[in-house]
Amino acid sequence: MKKATDWIKSHKPHTAAIAIAIIAVVAVVIAAASGAFSTADKQNSTAKDETADLVLNVTADTGWDANSTPAIAHITSDEVDFYHAVSPEAEGNKGTSTVTLEEGDYTVDFISPVNADGSAYELFDTGEAQTVTVDADATDTLSVTCEMTRIPADKVTDEMLKGIVDQTKDAVENGDETLKGDAGKDILDKLEGNVANNPNASDETKQEATDADKEVDVDSKPEATTPSGDNGNTSDKGNANSNGNSGSNAGNSGSSNNGSSTSSKPSGGSSSQPSAPAHSHSWKDHTATKQVWVPNIVTVTDYADQQVAVGTTYIFAYDGFVTTDPGTAKAHGVELIKQGYADNYRMETIYETQRVPVGSHTEDHGHYETQTYVDYQYCDCGATR
Repeated sequence: MKKATDWIKSHKPHTAAIAIAIIAVVAVVIAAASGAFSTADKQNSTAKDETADLVLNVTADTGWDANSTPAIAHITSDEVDFYHAVSPEAEGNKGTSTVTLEEGDYTVDFISPVNADGSAYELFDTGEAQTVTVDADATDTLSVTCEMTRIPADKVTDEMLKGIVDQTKDAVENGDETLKGDAGKDILDKLEGNVANNPNASDETKQEATDADKEVDVDSKPEATTPSGDNGNTSDKGNANSNGNSGSNAGNSGSSNNGSSTSSKPSGGSSSQPSAPAHSHSWKDHTATKQVWVPNIVTVTDYADQQVAVGTTYIFAYDGFVTTDPGTAKAHGVELIKQGYADNYRMETIYETQRVPVGSHTEDHGHYETQTYVDYQYCDCGATR
């Protein structure tokens, strides 16, 4: 650089100016080649998708355990449409799982589990899809709660079971890693056995549950949970497998992975298709019968046994004559007087035990009648309210 300065001082001004311009151009070219002006590349290298966790909390009043099928969340937006399984914890009746989603609006609804005895659940506040907004800058954890109340097996209709079977098949076919592979096979096996144990299940519904594993491809690629992922990426699938998407952790893989194992559809795949419209429930009345007491209040007389005076005995002192008839006693006294004897006598009251009324009380002489009533409403999809 010093040599260049000395050269400029020793030459004419216009010659020096040309040389300076040439040096400046060379400097710009070198800077560009070295990336000094590549601000766009730096921005791109630090850019990332904005995501946040959605926690799925499912609770049951009773009956939900390791032998039950999981509760399955259906999560949709304008860009994704997938299912995620939530299995009960070891102590039963409670399960939690987490999915990682990109910012945006989503709808979430749930499919009822089927227990080992064929019972199912009424899903409170989730008969209609819930809407949530994922915001990466939010300070509070976003969560959805599904509260389930057990419907006894004999109250679960065949229509309800058929709806759960159909929805569970769709869920396994279009589910994320919690519904694929060994996890998906285990769910379909439990579905078959549990539906068969329900007393109201028709042969047709039982057969549909049995054939489910033949109709559903449990080994297909998991559905995308984010539109920016790549379901065809082999390394992503490996990460999903290593992070616990096997059947042993089917219901909680979203929670343990924090979304790192969820991958999206291949470029040009179904992620560009619009999500299916939200299901609109068609509610039907489910009827049951009960015995109802019809009252009939009546007044009943109370009775008691008492000693009641029913007559008098006349006993004459002179001859011991005894009679209970006053007329006879009077005539006998006259005869004694005529004969010169005393006519005196004594009287004894005659008592008899009789059952007599002593009061009253009221009694209900009603009867039972069989009445029909609506105990709940159901949709063919399996939802109840």
